[in-house]
Amino acid sequence: MNRPELDYYAVLDQPRGATKEQITLAYRRLAIRLCPHRDKKDEQDFVPLAQEGRLTHLSPMGEPKQWAYINMAFDVLGNDLYRAIYDRFGEAGLFEGVMLPNGYFPPYQYDGDHMRVYQAVFGSYSPYANVIDAIANPPSLYATRQHGIGVRTKDSSTERIIELSLEEVRTGCVKLMNVWRQEIVDAKESRLEKRKHTLKLNIAPGTTAGTRFCFKEEGDRYPATIPGDIIFITADKAHPSFERRNQHDLVYRHAIDLSQAFTGFTFFIDTLDRRRLKVVISDVVQPGYTRVIPLEGLPKCRNLDAVTAIKEANKKVEQFGDLIIEFNYIFPKYLTPRMKQMTREFFREFRKLEIELEEEEERQMAK
Repeated sequence: MNRPELDYYAVLDQPRGATKEQITLAYRRLAIRLCPHRDKKDEQDFVPLAQEGRLTHLSPMGEPKQWAYINMAFDVLGNDLYRAIYDRFGEAGLFEGVMLPNGYFPPYQYDGDHMRVYQAVFGSYSPYANVIDAIANPPSLYATRQHGIGVRTKDSSTERIIELSLEEVRTGCVKLMNVWRQEIVDAKESRLEKRKHTLKLNIAPGTTAGTRFCFKEEGDRYPATIPGDIIFITADKAHPSFERRNQHDLVYRHAIDLSQAFTGFTFFIDTLDRRRLKVVISDVVQPGYTRVIPLEGLPKCRNLDAVTAIKEANKKVEQFGDLIIEFNYIFPKYLTPRMKQMTREFFREFRKLEIELEEEEERQMAK
């Protein structure tokens, strides 16, 4: 079953041809009325949408749900790249990732931080935001004899490539990644030691290359800094039999000789999940000929939030790509004079039979 797609333009009550300034203005108009952190004492300043004649299809929903939808819509439409992908490939392409001319665009996922979107547009959630943040969320400080007193800043992130075999992508797996990091080993925070730390990666079936797994603040521990993030980026490991194409399709190349190309043949393919497929070719295998076996590719990885992913962890994946079989021709490396003569005679007789068959077909058509 296809997933129903959300119309982000309709959420913001804007046409598809709206400019970025018009989309931003529409978001501001909606956000200033729906923001849950507005002061209730000034409620009369926020005229309900129904009273100003600007009802939308979201109006029957509660304000919290409308608030979530407009932030998700603007997070996409307010970003030039996200909007271009959404306009061209729809919400499915945005969530599943697409192959662009300059490289692969990984699946988009909204982080659910509505105030991040709001603050990016308005510059702040309050005129007194700096003062309020300093009181409510004071900066992390350090105070050591060696480093003195100061504000702790966050270290830069560490990125690592993790190669996955196609078998692991097909079934999904759990990866235990051992990282070595500096850790504070005494109460005075004066001695550091390199220690091994294990991180757990849950690889979902169909995970695409370029997927990022971020472990927040799992980097080196130093007294005067906040640990940086450790990010694992997936990549496909070369496979002896298959190649991934279009994210979810598999390509298998089978070598045949000229006799097989003309007369047909049967062969078997051992799949990634240890099954054996029987493939019968009765057609003439011309250059560029392919055979497509539906639903024998890789699973289509769904972009689920954490709660839904836990609920559907044991559900069977039902959407798969296709298996595409391509053929390579094996030509003889050398022909003796006798072999060349036999080949000429064969094709001479073969052409005569072709002409007779064409004439017979014309006579049948004329009746």
